[in-house]
Amino acid sequence: MALQSIAGLFFFSFLAWLISENRGQVRLKSVGIGIAIQLALGVILLKLPAFRDFFLVLNDVVLSLEEATRAGTTFVFGYLGGGPLPFDEIFPGSGFIFAFRAMPLILLMSALSALLFYWKILPIVVRRFSWCLQKTMGLGGAEGLGVSANIFVGMVEAPLFIRPYLSQMTRSEIFTLMTCGMATIAGTVMVLYASILKGTLPGVMGHILTASVISAPAAITISKIMVPETRELTSGQLS
Repeated sequence: MALQSIAGLFFFSFLAWLISENRGQVRLKSVGIGIAIQLALGVILLKLPAFRDFFLVLNDVVLSLEEATRAGTTFVFGYLGGGPLPFDEIFPGSGFIFAFRAMPLILLMSALSALLFYWKILPIVVRRFSWCLQKTMGLGGAEGLGVSANIFVGMVEAPLFIRPYLSQMTRSEIFTLMTCGMATIAGTVMVLYASILKGTLPGVMGHILTASVISAPAAITISKIMVPETRELTSGQLS
């Protein structure tokens, strides 16, 4: 299985090279670094006990948020929001109504994200990820910020981090930003998936977060192969 996964990394990289708009400008060093980062992140996030314990704690936090949200929706909407059903549920799961169970959780996570941004906690985390991507994969400042933000917030919110620089970004940088937006999972949706899959997959939040983090260098690698950088990188920092 491990060999199959590693072979898949190289196969999809080769496939991206075949459809690249400028094969001669593809930087093999960046591709190799991107693949190496994915493998390293996989080992670190999935094998080291410290990270496994962290993901278990994170999973408990998600469950606590979901329980608190369900308590509120039950108080307001009754059984529509997750309270005891006044009738027998013939089909398992049919009592789950997205508008009353999932949307409130998304609103809660959106509010928490805004609060973390206001308290300058989220920008600090994003800056750290951005610095790592700039140093390892040679991204521009604005590009690194946008990609890092995509790991934690949605595809709509991430470009707002670098709004003053969007008009200056190169075609390759814009493509990378879009690719990472498609590859990663927004924090609000991440929590929603975890709440839905908690009974099926133990420690689901850790799996989803790991997939989202690993997808960032993967998306950068693929995007830089398909649309290589041929112009000067766009600088930019998060204020």
